[in-house]
Amino acid sequence: MINKIKALFLAGLVCCGIAVGLTACSDDNTSDLRLSGACLVEELVLNGQYKAVINTEKKLLKVKVPVDFTAKSDMEITSLRLSEGATSNFKVGDHLNLDGAKTVKVRNGDLEMDYQLSVRNDEAIMTSFVLEGVKGAINQADKSITVSISGNAGIDLANATFEAVYSEDAICSPASGTKANFTAPLEIVLTDNTATTTYTVYVTVIENPVALFVGNAENIEMLNVEEKAAAKWLTGNIAGSAYASFADIASGNISLDEVKLVFFHRHCPSYGNYNGFADAETGAMTALSKMKELWERGVGFVLSRSAVNYAIALGAAPENAYPNNCWGGSGEGSDKMGPEPWMFSVFDTSHPLWKGLEKFPGAADNRVCTLDEDYTICNTTSQFHCWAPLNTPADVEALLGGRALIGHSEEVAGWELKAKNGQYGKGGIICIGSGLFDWNSPTPYVSKYHDNMGKIMLNAFEYLTK
Repeated sequence: MINKIKALFLAGLVCCGIAVGLTACSDDNTSDLRLSGACLVEELVLNGQYKAVINTEKKLLKVKVPVDFTAKSDMEITSLRLSEGATSNFKVGDHLNLDGAKTVKVRNGDLEMDYQLSVRNDEAIMTSFVLEGVKGAINQADKSITVSISGNAGIDLANATFEAVYSEDAICSPASGTKANFTAPLEIVLTDNTATTTYTVYVTVIENPVALFVGNAENIEMLNVEEKAAAKWLTGNIAGSAYASFADIASGNISLDEVKLVFFHRHCPSYGNYNGFADAETGAMTALSKMKELWERGVGFVLSRSAVNYAIALGAAPENAYPNNCWGGSGEGSDKMGPEPWMFSVFDTSHPLWKGLEKFPGAADNRVCTLDEDYTICNTTSQFHCWAPLNTPADVEALLGGRALIGHSEEVAGWELKAKNGQYGKGGIICIGSGLFDWNSPTPYVSKYHDNMGKIMLNAFEYLTK
């Protein structure tokens, strides 16, 4: 039947005046390719004792050696068992330098499969520790972990959840993601065959914070997700920082004696004018007298999103200097970033806020990237648009009595106000109304440029407190 169909096909081509040549093949239409075998590594042993863990799905051959093993540069294949009929580019007796990974090619007839062979020392190292959202500082020299939390953070230290990131093959005891008693120093043991490391966690309750994230909620966990992410960044990255509600401040439940910086990031529906902000933000206004005292004594402020209006309440800007171009709501998930995330422009590239930031390849020097591919922002924004009577950024600066930081010829999305003593810098106020100053993504992403958020805040802490 096959030959008959082939003959009819050829006849049709000849009728059309087309000459065709076909290579010979058997009447049963079979190929010469040999595809019946398998290309599996069934066993691999190095130095007569180190057996590979084989992951066929990922095509990985992982060999573990003791923590103090130093001879990876010369290792002998002492056993190699493959699928029946298969061959490899390596054989028993070969000596390999396995300081880096090697590719093991397995061939069986016309089938071929590549495995990555790697040798790793046993390892029990912790790289990250977070207690109820508060990041701990790990000292690898003495294997200590210090966590600083606010006395009013609402964390039950006798039954608190921790999360740890550690070496790939290690076992953590007690297990990461479980609850433990941190009212006294707690030992966490990591074990990976011959490697064992014991870390001791010390929790310090901060009674006299040097930096505060302020908000309306009773504690960090009760903030909305955007504000919570910003608060947890502060408490986890600036030593001696804490969360305080406006109620705590108004009632005197938290010491303000050592405070040098206040961070107020408000994610909520935008306000059309200052009165709208003052009427809605009753908590912030209740604590206003004490917050004014902080600014007047030289404490620096970072105000972002809708919180930029608080600069007016503090007396650092006139009452009519509220953003005239605001949008956004209280929800998440406005826009998801593509391969080239949105970036904002800065007026002065030499300003200390932009020191040490990760630059987006090919972007102009005055462009700052704070987002990553797949990051989703909520894009709540409070900025100035340059329309009459504010026709230029200079007009906005004159209205504010400050200077523009973020924006371009048609807008000002971030600005700086002077300290009570009339100077920029220590005790001043940084206002960032840009929607790109965003702390929480409801979608997963790989962080690179979003780390610039933290760098900007660390720069602000240095600039406003030194």
